[in-house]
Amino acid sequence: MLDACCQKIVDLLCQGGQSSPRSLAKLVEKTELARSTVLSHLKHLEANSLLAKEEIIQGKVGRPKMLYKPTKMLLETVKTKSD
Repeated sequence: MLDACCQKIVDLLCQGGQSSPRSLAKLVEKTELARSTVLSHLKHLEANSLLAKEEIIQGKVGRPKMLYKPTKMLLETVKTKSD
């Protein structure tokens, strides 16, 4: 069972039962949660194999952008709950 914060994140990542990869900035904006809160819940979801990270290299300078997307297991869980 997911807490309310994790559920907000999952809802954004699995809109319409489809994978909707999101950046940390978008997740913070859409959930209206603190950045540190979102990061904490993303780590929790990743540790439980419900979330995958994809690194997007944008150039030679700065950190790569990370996209967070649901795993197949999470998508199947969400689909099962909606049926």
